[in-house]
Amino acid sequence: MLVSIVLGALLVVTSIGWMVTAYKLYSTNELLLGREVAMRGEDASAGNLRNTVTALEQQVAQLREANASLVQNRIPDLNPLSFDAIVPIGERYLKSISFTRTGTEQKKRFGYLAVLQNDRQRGIAPDVTIILFDALGVQVGMAKLAQDDTSLEAENPELNAGESRSYYGQIKLTRDRDPAYFHVEVQ
Repeated sequence: MLVSIVLGALLVVTSIGWMVTAYKLYSTNELLLGREVAMRGEDASAGNLRNTVTALEQQVAQLREANASLVQNRIPDLNPLSFDAIVPIGERYLKSISFTRTGTEQKKRFGYLAVLQNDRQRGIAPDVTIILFDALGVQVGMAKLAQDDTSLEAENPELNAGESRSYYGQIKLTRDRDPAYFHVEVQ
């Protein structure tokens, strides 16, 4: 009888051990499945995020183009500003212009180099004004070509027939905004 009691107790302990092990296995399996589903969800949401970012980038590009179109239509003869590139103008005696950004991030400066060429038969007095605008079309700076800005030591302020001259200088900003467009007035 003692042997039967010992065997019965062993059977009860083994059954309890088997049930605890089965429960642990079940909970571990549920935990692993939960993590796997979460990882698949993250992968799916990462793909959705990439698609959303791509769509938003396209919308931003379209809005920038629309903004540029609106600004350029509001102010006639507005040109996009690009730095360190020669922009051919060809208006009267103004042949080309180029802009340069100098200074530091806190103290930005914007310079210009304008090339004038008189193809007429008589001399002319150069009268050129450069106006800078920000991305919204607000005027942020202006410069007027002056006799002191020439690259030559010209005694005469007039541009003689057949003469070519370059002017350089800084454009004084009236607002602390980066220019995005320019307009040139040639009198």
